[in-house]
Amino acid sequence: MRRAWKRQHGFTMVELITVMVLIGVLAAIGIPRLMGENSVNAVVFGDQVASALRTAQKSAVAKRRIVCVTTLQRTLQLRISTAAGSVSCDLQLDGANDGTFDSQDDKVSMTNPQPTLFFHPNGAIAANANGAPLPGFDITVSDSSGVRRTIHVDGRTGLVN
Repeated sequence: MRRAWKRQHGFTMVELITVMVLIGVLAAIGIPRLMGENSVNAVVFGDQVASALRTAQKSAVAKRRIVCVTTLQRTLQLRISTAAGSVSCDLQLDGANDGTFDSQDDKVSMTNPQPTLFFHPNGAIAANANGAPLPGFDITVSDSSGVRRTIHVDGRTGLVN
């Protein structure tokens, strides 16, 4: 006598759990991107700001001239004085063309308490070409979700972190 096996319909518990885990992973990655939440741009711009400030400080020391950094919400401009002892920053810094350190994302912005920074050949940072070094201050980079990066600058030593 032949026994008829009844075939059961449905999924096993392992299959259901696997599918739920995959859906969870896709939701965690996909939903923020679909909703326009992309904090990576703010973090990258923060790294660019820190890099620009370090470049300005090292260039001022290496070339023995004042380097000026002008900061706007999404733009940094690096200029260098024409000669040692000069206080006007007229020349574009080599390797730092306009647009090199800019953010293309209109949701990303930078807040700097000093719109123009003057990097001196001794490494110090001042608010004007002949001024005393600034005390420590912070530059913040934020997007629509809030502050994504805080860059601390020590005006006396030129340390940027």
